[in-house]
Amino acid sequence: MGARQKLNRAYVNGALLCAVGAGLVTQSGFVFVIVLAICLGLNVKDRLIRPDHNRRF
Repeated sequence: MGARQKLNRAYVNGALLCAVGAGLVTQSGFVFVIVLAICLGLNVKDRLIRPDHNRRF
């Protein structure tokens, strides 16, 4: 596993951790899904989560 995959996995795990925390505090699955989508979206927007270099979009 390369460095890019390790970093991507770390950022996804961080987003999951934040979403689980928010979901548990509010006791809401809806909040979990919204926070997860926002965290992942911001990580992709900031180019922290990067697609495989072989793929062209």
